[in-house]
Amino acid sequence: MSRLPLMTRDDIPEELRYVWDRNSTGGMVPNIFRAMANNPEVWRAYLRLGNGLWNHCGLDVQTRELVILRTAILHHSQYEWHQHVRIGRQAGLDDAKIVALHHWKTSDLFTPTERAILEYVDAVSASGHPSAEVHERLASLVSPATVVGVNLLTGFYAMTAKFLSAMEVELEGPFVGWQLQG
Repeated sequence: MSRLPLMTRDDIPEELRYVWDRNSTGGMVPNIFRAMANNPEVWRAYLRLGNGLWNHCGLDVQTRELVILRTAILHHSQYEWHQHVRIGRQAGLDDAKIVALHHWKTSDLFTPTERAILEYVDAVSASGHPSAEVHERLASLVSPATVVGVNLLTGFYAMTAKFLSAMEVELEGPFVGWQLQG
């Protein structure tokens, strides 16, 4: 059970109900947002930053989802993994590539650019400070704007994983499984 009440639309100030409405699918709002809605101003700011990163990180949708899914693995975030498996599939990622994120270093399913991005994600998640070699490998393949985007996207989803864990936000349904067997 979530450590915070899962808010409803009626719990949010009238002037911020548009945030709820924009994030509702069939009248349902994901539990992460219902927990964040305990502070609707911060929830709105979180969504604005997230949308900016999604749309301007310099990555195509599939590669963006690889970053998010790898971050979910590294932070043991079932909620992020569960949600972004669905989003990744909708973006065209197949299950074999999604599962291969667990062992990307030994997988032949990733391009050299994807490998450099995943190496960077691992470094940012582990220490927050990629080595010069890791940084240069990525910077030689993508623009400086994309390096910024990958770094901030990784940090944003690490922060999200920490929020989900600290607040014990529950999935809306059965966990898809780390190996996609569920």
